[in-house]
Order: sequence, then C-alpha cells, then structure tokens
Amino acid sequence: MTTVYDVPADHIIRRVAEELKKRKEIVPPAWAAFAKTGVHKEMPPEDPDWWFTRAAAVLRRVYVDGPLGVERMRSFYGGKKNRGSKPNAFRKGSGSILRKSLQQLEAAGLVIHDKTGRRVSPEGMKFMDNLSADVLKNPPAPVPKRVKPVAEEPKKAEGKKGKPKGEKAAAADGAEGGKAEKKPAKKKADKAEAPQ
Repeated sequence: MTTVYDVPADHIIRRVAEELKKRKEIVPPAWAAFAKTGVHKEMPPEDPDWWFTRAAAVLRRVYVDGPLGVERMRSFYGGKKNRGSKPNAFRKGSGSILRKSLQQLEAAGLVIHDKTGRRVSPEGMKFMDNLSADVLKNPPAPVPKRVKPVAEEPKKAEGKKGKPKGEKAAAADGAEGGKAEKKPAKKKADKAEAPQ
C-alpha cells in the first residue's frame, strides 16, 4: 500500500492543497492576505493560495512527525531573521497560522487533538494515502521556476588613454602573464630646516 513516505513531499503537498481547496472547512481567515508567515520574513507570501499549501504541509507534518503541538511546529516553520549588521538569528514561525490551520483540519476530521498533541485521524490517514497513490500513478507536471530577467552589464568608463578603467598595463606586458613591471617608489627628499 502506498503511503506518504513513498512520495516526494512537494508533490504530495501540492496535490493535498488542491483537495483541501474543495473542502468547505478549510478557508483562509480575512487577515491571511496581509499576514507574514513569521517574524523572520520580510513580506507576506506571493501565492494567493498559500493558506491551502500551508494547511497541506501542516497535515503532512502531523502525519510524519505526529503527535505534536503548535510550539514544535513553530520551530519547524521558523527561519533566520535578518538583523542588519548584527548576525542573523533564528526566529520561530507564526503560531496563529499553524493553530488556525490545525483547528480547520480538526473540523474537517483529518486531525485529532488529544493529551499528547495533534495526530492524524484514521480518515486523515486514508485521505493522505489515497492521494499518495494517485500522485505515484499520475505525477504532477513540474512547476516552472521563476527566472529573473538578466540585466545588461554597464559598460566600463574609458580612461584618458582610451582603455577601460581598471585594466592595468596588462596589454603592454602580454609575455609576463599580464603583469606590469612595478616602478620603484619615489623617496621623499629630506627637507632642510629653514630659519624662520
């Protein structure tokens, strides 16, 4: 029997997110359009359906590592915070996002909450295993990676002699591996003290 462990994480998360969109219990809160996923992030997610992707990732995480609580999941979804000139430091992810996602997954009957934490319900396990088998039979098309447009390099400014700045006299001494001969430094003449 196929389980979640037999399928790459990104494939199963994408497939589960599509299925969670169809369930009426999984709905992003009103504030989700403006929320960052943690204090370590600078901007909110760009994907408009990020709530379903996070809920799917949370469901998979509970399946694999459960039973677990919100605090342990905050550590998993945390990251490095850029603190300017100070060294980066680890910060936990948003607890509110994880808590609301888990509450919605409980309402959908996919997760159970007990004394030890949250774990996958038998219905949730069946749901995940069926989708895993479906993903193995019909793997999803690869998601194209965003490619940043390549900016043209600015041309180097030309110096007084018509050569680009920054290029030393490498053209003059091509036989020596491009190194120019060093001229001895001029010594300062001792100044005689003048009477005042």
